[in-house]
Amino acid sequence: MKKPLIGIVAKPKLEADMWYYTEIVDDIRYKVIQNGGNALGILPTNKTMTFKLDDELDKTILSEEELTDLHDIIDKMYGIILTGGLVSNNYEQEIASYCIKKDIPLIGICAGFNNMIRALGGKTHLDNSGLHKQYGSRIAHNIVINRDSKLYQILKNDNIMVNSIHTYVTTKEEVIGYEIAATCPIDNTIEAIEMPDKKFVMGIKWHPELMDNMNEIFKSFIDNCH
Repeated sequence: MKKPLIGIVAKPKLEADMWYYTEIVDDIRYKVIQNGGNALGILPTNKTMTFKLDDELDKTILSEEELTDLHDIIDKMYGIILTGGLVSNNYEQEIASYCIKKDIPLIGICAGFNNMIRALGGKTHLDNSGLHKQYGSRIAHNIVINRDSKLYQILKNDNIMVNSIHTYVTTKEEVIGYEIAATCPIDNTIEAIEMPDKKFVMGIKWHPELMDNMNEIFKSFIDNCH
């Protein structure tokens, strides 16, 4: 069977000296390879090297040419991964919206989750509690998974421990267009979203690429990309 080509959306790098950089997370690239896919970095089509360098909503409007170029790239992929990081830009939201419209398998991790939420008109907000800003791969808290969700079918567990490396969160009232798959019982913020009527659309707030017991999420995603 031909290996599916999986696009990992590159993000602007925060540190720059003489040059500007875009980068992908190698842990995620490895998960794609490990589970039978071929990984390809997706670069922004914006005609600029100056991108927004925080996780607030980017109001940049892509031109028709930039949108067409971006869509042409995405159309060649079997699936798309929106990754985490400190930077979010409008092209990531556009990719999420386009994948959902075209039913291209999509998974969003951490900031990728945020961009999926924003792509359909939902909101995220800054978390000042410190609960979720636990830098590193260590386990931070448990989440409760909806037993009717695809995530439960994949992990076969309704209460698991996860890491938590983010500053932006969302509540049930801020989610538009998705079904809620998991929540944090401590503050009731949303930990996972999905669209059961699509091939595979899932947003995850924690970092499964850093957890050995989360490989089934990537396996299921790659399987649906065939």
